[in-house]
Amino acid sequence: MPRLDQGEAAKARQANLFLIATGTLSTAHLPFWLNWLSVNRPHYKVTVGLTDSAEHFVSASALTAVTGTPVVANTWETAGRREAVHTQIAADYGGIIVFPASVAFLSGLASGSGTSPFFLAALGTSAPVVIAPSFPPGVAGNPIIAGVLARLNDVPNYHLVETRTGTSRSTGAEAEAAPPFWDVIATFEEATDVAPDSETATAPVNA
Repeated sequence: MPRLDQGEAAKARQANLFLIATGTLSTAHLPFWLNWLSVNRPHYKVTVGLTDSAEHFVSASALTAVTGTPVVANTWETAGRREAVHTQIAADYGGIIVFPASVAFLSGLASGSGTSPFFLAALGTSAPVVIAPSFPPGVAGNPIIAGVLARLNDVPNYHLVETRTGTSRSTGAEAEAAPPFWDVIATFEEATDVAPDSETATAPVNA
């Protein structure tokens, strides 16, 4: 697991990120993490996209206030117009972060689902896609989920972040929870610093 660079040069980095939040309880903490990011990476611009299920756990108005950019809904319909949301996301951002990534989102992405703009954006981008899973108790050990994660790991520009062992709020049982956001950002920065065919080349990041 890469470690977050806390030096002054790292704080001067610039990036334009699209963050997809899905329907997990960990999503309720997203305003805290985005506020942390604004302090530690003040030149990162973040646009948040909420899946329908994520809207049950966090307020779009709170996320807009923290990031300074409007939240994007996971739909093609905007004010009665049908827009190519997925191609805009894939083309305009230097990275996509899925945090937290629910079982439903992981499974849909691994199957190549094209049922929503966020799936298609993650499937169509050549930029790093950093995925931070969050699992209910017992799910992470299911062979089906192991297959889902293996399939995502096979995609060259996809980067899975290791979960952290925690306690389920609903049952008190052990669960594999979403990692802290600094692990996610460290993974993104490592992916942009090292090109696929070199250990020293630096890949450009859209800003």
